[in-house]
Amino acid sequence: MNGGLTNDATLGRTARATLEHLRRNTGFPTWLFTRTHDHEQIVIASVDPQFSIVANSVLPTNLSSDRYLANVVKRSVPVQLPNGRPYGALVGLSRDLPPPMSNQAESVIPLLANMLGALAGAEAAVAAGMRLAERSAAAVDALTGTGTRQAWDALLTSNDERCNANGEQAWVFVISLDELHELNMRQGHGAGDELLAEFGDLLTSTIDGRHFCARITGLQFGVLAVDISAGEAAALETQLRQTMSAAGIAAWVGVGRRLPGVGLGAAVDAAEAAIADARSAVTVAATKFDDVTAELMDALDGGHIRAYFQPIVDMRTGDVVAIEALARWQTETGIREPGEFLPAIERAGLNGSLFERMLDDGLSHLATFRNVSPNLRLAVNFDFDSVPASGLLKIVTDLADKHSIPLELISLELSERQSFDLSPSTLRELTHVAEAGVKLVLDDFGVGFASLETLTSLPIKGVKLDRRFTGQVVDGEREPAVVKAMISMAADSGLEVIAEGVETQTQCDRLVRLGCRLGQGYLFALPLPPDSMITVLSAPLVSAW
Repeated sequence: MNGGLTNDATLGRTARATLEHLRRNTGFPTWLFTRTHDHEQIVIASVDPQFSIVANSVLPTNLSSDRYLANVVKRSVPVQLPNGRPYGALVGLSRDLPPPMSNQAESVIPLLANMLGALAGAEAAVAAGMRLAERSAAAVDALTGTGTRQAWDALLTSNDERCNANGEQAWVFVISLDELHELNMRQGHGAGDELLAEFGDLLTSTIDGRHFCARITGLQFGVLAVDISAGEAAALETQLRQTMSAAGIAAWVGVGRRLPGVGLGAAVDAAEAAIADARSAVTVAATKFDDVTAELMDALDGGHIRAYFQPIVDMRTGDVVAIEALARWQTETGIREPGEFLPAIERAGLNGSLFERMLDDGLSHLATFRNVSPNLRLAVNFDFDSVPASGLLKIVTDLADKHSIPLELISLELSERQSFDLSPSTLRELTHVAEAGVKLVLDDFGVGFASLETLTSLPIKGVKLDRRFTGQVVDGEREPAVVKAMISMAADSGLEVIAEGVETQTQCDRLVRLGCRLGQGYLFALPLPPDSMITVLSAPLVSAW
């Protein structure tokens, strides 16, 4: 590869002519035009009969320490953009001490540096405009809304050329949705397509038009970020990871930097290699994880994870108005409590299967319980990532029809910890579910991200006061005042208030005085198997009023 640019860009042609002029008139046989990135100088153009420094290479930071450039004489003039931001430098090199430059030659070097800076600024603006136009015109994947593989390949090629011409840095981020294959196996390709569509929306929103993103394989997405610093690339990687974590999406992220003279293809390879290294580091853990997953799936399929029931009581009369279905795992060695298996359920991505199991088992027993308590309701916990957003109403409706239970007798308890920044599709589905008659109740009220915003953005009909607030009603004066304000706020909004974690009669009495009518906790009953629940439904549990 000889010196100079590899394409015929305006900046390259002008820079090479400028360097030739300086070589002839300054006494320095070698001249370079460089761009500075993160304390690194990328050679954009060169006229170099002495050192064989070529375009699209990195200039050593300390020339005197390089064995090929030892004892060189160096002349460097900074190049700035029209807005005053540093861009790079004009660098003259000579193995021997060159003759003194004339005053005219000395004065012309800063002028040429200013000219190249102005041209570089104009070229950068043109390049940015072309990147924006290419992103806007890129073919779009119909399912995810991101670019297609063909568009990705085309933009890698065009941006490689610009990086060569302008000395720009570029970074490639590869995101692999490994959970997609298992999701397709567990819930069908419809669920997988739902995840892809959700992730496409999330990725597009995160990138926000700043960079180009595309679906590059069935399981992988790519992000191409050009002309950003190493610090900005690290910040983008962090943002991608945090956004996916907040959305509950498990994915691998690999990052590759485009190296001068190598190209973006190598950056893609580096990003994929980073993912491969991360996968290999967790092989042993993954094997153990797969064993646990298989055990949990067998337990769900075999009906060994069953519903126990805890009553929700009208604290004024002691009447049971609803029952909450709570998961218990029946094993040969005894009953396993939720804390022993729910974290593994979540890690395995089996929340959806557990939700359907609890709703199905709960409704089957509710049909029997209604012989004792005709107006009894069933409450089931629902995580927003349990099922595809478009499938919730169908699941609930199908199971209600199966057991001949009106939708109006079903409550879904939504964790407030998960209710922050829901996708539009999830909000629409929850609205459809509520319009069909299902009652939506916000669980853990008061400890989530945005109580007031959640109450106004979701069709909520009730709230469950978190147990930490229930415990405060007997401590001091400030705490009960906070609890009273929370109860009043919910009641004024027309919401039913349920206090969970009620353990003493004193708590029960004070909650009623504060305006809370419904309660749930060990004062009334522990979670019970179905047979024991029949006895509880037969008589009031408490009658303090």
